[in-house]
Parts: sequence; C-alpha cells; structure tokens
Amino acid sequence: MAEEKIDFEKSLKRLDEIVSKIENETLPLEESLKLYEEGKKLLASLEKTLKEAEKKVEELQK
Repeated sequence: MAEEKIDFEKSLKRLDEIVSKIENETLPLEESLKLYEEGKKLLASLEKTLKEAEKKVEELQK
C-alpha cells in the first residue's frame, strides 16, 4: 500500500507539472500533444486508483 501511495503522489505531481507546462510555456505543437497524451494516461491511472480506494472504503463501512 505504501508503494501505491508513492506512485499516486508521483503521478499526481507529474500531472501537475504537465498542466503547468502546457498552461505557462510556449511549446511546439508536437511537444504539447505529447505532454497532453501523457497527462491523459496519468489522469486515467489516478482515477482508477481513486475508484479502487473508494470501493475499499465502502466495503470497510459495511
């Protein structure tokens, strides 16, 4: 579980970096698209992790 938390935190930090770069820097289109794709993958992974955690919490509440 600790490794999951580290991965989640690292992924969240990386996603924040990507968003900041896209919003605040003038990037070539190709680089922007590459970062966008990476961000979408990270977001999907983070959402999956959160849904799994939500299920665990619901099971524990029963």
